[in-house]
Parts: sequence; C-alpha cells; structure tokens
Amino acid sequence: MTERVGDEPLLSVRDLEKHYPITQGYLSREVGAARAVDGISFDLRPGETLGLVGESGCGKSTAATSIINLETPTGGEVLFNGGGRWNRQRNEDGSHPNDVTAFADDELFAFRRDAQMIFQDPSSSFDPRMSIGSSVAEPLQVHGMTDQGRRRAIVEDLLEQVGLAAKDYDRYPHEFSGGQKQRIALARALVLNPELIVADEPVSALDVSIRAEILSLISDLQDEYGLSMLFISHDMSVIREVCDRVAVMYLGEIVEIGDAEEVFTDPQHPYTEALLSAIPTADPRAEQANIELRGTVPTPTNPPSGCRFHTRCHRVIQPDGIDIDQENWRSLLNFRDEVLAGQVDVESAREIASTAAGEGDDADIKSELRTEFDLPESFADASVDETLADALDSLLDGDDETAAEQLSTAFTTPCEQSEPVMTDHGDGHQSQCLLNESAQSAPQPTPSDD
Repeated sequence: MTERVGDEPLLSVRDLEKHYPITQGYLSREVGAARAVDGISFDLRPGETLGLVGESGCGKSTAATSIINLETPTGGEVLFNGGGRWNRQRNEDGSHPNDVTAFADDELFAFRRDAQMIFQDPSSSFDPRMSIGSSVAEPLQVHGMTDQGRRRAIVEDLLEQVGLAAKDYDRYPHEFSGGQKQRIALARALVLNPELIVADEPVSALDVSIRAEILSLISDLQDEYGLSMLFISHDMSVIREVCDRVAVMYLGEIVEIGDAEEVFTDPQHPYTEALLSAIPTADPRAEQANIELRGTVPTPTNPPSGCRFHTRCHRVIQPDGIDIDQENWRSLLNFRDEVLAGQVDVESAREIASTAAGEGDDADIKSELRTEFDLPESFADASVDETLADALDSLLDGDDETAAEQLSTAFTTPCEQSEPVMTDHGDGHQSQCLLNESAQSAPQPTPSDD
C-alpha cells in the first residue's frame, strides 16, 4: 500500500448512476430499469488505493466502466483532476469543467492518457493477431508517438519492469501463461504514464501462487509511478492486502466506506460483517464465525424498499412489541416473504408428512412447513406463535391471500420501511445502516460523580 499524498482528490465520484432500460413490445417501450449503479459517491486521492468490494452482480464492474467512461453514466458526476488541473468553479449551466461524463471528444481523448484500465480476463484483452509488443505500444501510437524505434524502446523497458524479457516484444499472446498475460496488461496500462488505474478483478482468474506475485508487482509499480488505483474485487483478503481504503458495495449502493484496517477490524454494516466472515483462516484450530445470509436475493430491476440488504440481513431490526431470537426472526421474515410471493408448496409438505407419519394430518403438515423454513415449534412470544398458527391454518385451507395479509400485518421490520442514510463513525469511516442511526440517536449515559 502506498502513502497518501496531497489533499485534493484526484477523482471525485458524485451520485454516479448507471441504469439499463428494460423495454417491451414492438415499439420498445421502456417499462423499467436495471439499477446496476444507483448513486455512489467517493473520493480517491493521489497515490491512494481504494478497494471496491462486493458480491458478483453488485455493480462493481459497471461502476468501473462508467467512471472510465467506457459506458455512458445515466446520472451523476465523475470529477477528474488530471495533471493537477482542478477547477473549483462550475460552468454557467451548473456543469463542472472537470466532469468526465460531460467531456467533449478531445477532452475524453486527453483523459485516456491519464486514466487506464486493467480487465479481469487477460486472455481476452489482446488481439491474437498482434504481437504483445505491438499491443502494448498501440496506445503510444494512438496518442501521437510516430517514432517506431522509440515506441519499441519504451515497451521493451516496461516488459522488463513487469518481470518479462525485452525479447518477448515479438511473441504472441498464445505463447504466454495467464499470469504473464496479466503482466503484459500491466505494462500496457502503464505505457502512457497515467495518474489513475482502474483494475477490475485483475487477479481473480489466476492461480493463488501467481496471484500473490501479481499483487506484489502491482504494489511495487504503484510505489514507483505514484499511481492512484481503484481496485475492484470480490475477495476481501485481496482488498486487505493492497488497499488503503475500502468501499463495500451492495446492489448498486455503497453501504460502508473507510480506512481498510478500520473497516476490517470494526465493520459497521451487517453485509461487511458477512463478507469478512467468509475469509478463510490458515489455522484449522481457530474458530471462524461464518455468517450465513439466508433470505431472498433481490435484483437491480426491482430493489427492495428501505434498506436493500434487509431481505438477507442477519441483524434485521425487530419492531416494537416483538422480542424473539434473531435467527428465528430472520426465518419468520423469510417465511413471510415466501408466502407473499406464493412460493409455499403446501401439497409438497403434505406428501412429505404423509410419507413420514403415515396419516399426514394438519399438525404434521404444519410441523413439516416449520422444519422447511427453520421455524421453531414454538416462540417465546405468545402473540408471534398465535399469528403464525393462524397463517398456517389459512395456508392449509388454501387461502394464501389471508395468510399473506396476516403475516405482513404482524411481522414488519423498520429496515423495509425506512431508507438508511450514511452515518459517520469518525476518520472518514461511514456506513449506511439503521442500526447505526439508532445507536447515534440514543441518549448517551451521563457520567457519574464518583
């Protein structure tokens, strides 16, 4: 990891959005949108590495291509201070002269010199008909370097810096391993001497041993060239190794951001806790609390109301008047959601109960449904037991609509009713969770006189 230098951010992302329209019919009428990136904001300072982490499908790669303007954002700003050209004054129309999303063609062309991207799959990053030297040298030619001998000298030097040989210039991509191709991709990203590199899962396709070598190389090159880097990964252990700060992304939103060590040692969002619990430990004797995320996985085409993580959260808030075991509360909400979606198969439960018990009466069917949805035979709260029993009776009577109404009326969580805002935990550490809002708004204890 590099030392942070400079106070002004090199890159400022503000409320960035990328929505993909969903169309229908012969006239391609827009009926909705997939909100791949839905209003993310962060700063990246000179010499800093910011990790953007989350599950597959959370919008990380779309954020990367939108920031670098390979895809046109739907909304928001990407302010880039290339070459220290920071302009604090906005244009008369309210736009910012440093906003990449509004750059004209000539400005975008200049931006390409200062910002480069490394892609996940090194094999698909190169034209198989071009030598790797020609591929690495191509950006130099595009940006006006006509001296072929000079281009070759620069590329040969870069190949040696990334751990290859100058004579590899004339070899073709199929002659290299995956790790070597990623080294070549690094050389190509560096050939224009950029200020910013966006690395999208640069080591996920590599073996573990090769991965360590590439990460070490990236760190060395970053120190040597003073690069700023946006490092995208789904692997928290990789993020911890190479990043100064980390932003955790879920379903198009950043839910936690802060200093890497602070986030790893004191996570403030339940989703971050779950990601950290999945990091394997090298000590087989060490206890590891693996957090299982149970519940409905939402889609960016129809994100849930309130907190987007509430459909899977292991710490989802219970409403006033209900106080049961948290794991049972999660199971109860999962059951409610399945009933609302019409996904509870009573006939299947009836068949299983009949096979197991012979009779398969109502009590056996209810017991089978409780087992299927991890619901206990009884709850400590009598009112919860009563409501669940009534809903199960309605299901067995074939009245799914009444069961859904009974469950949705009695079992709600503030997490689906209120959209959380970013809460500041100090030193730039922020998270977006109602639990933290509640903790900050709670009255603080008065110091005693003792």
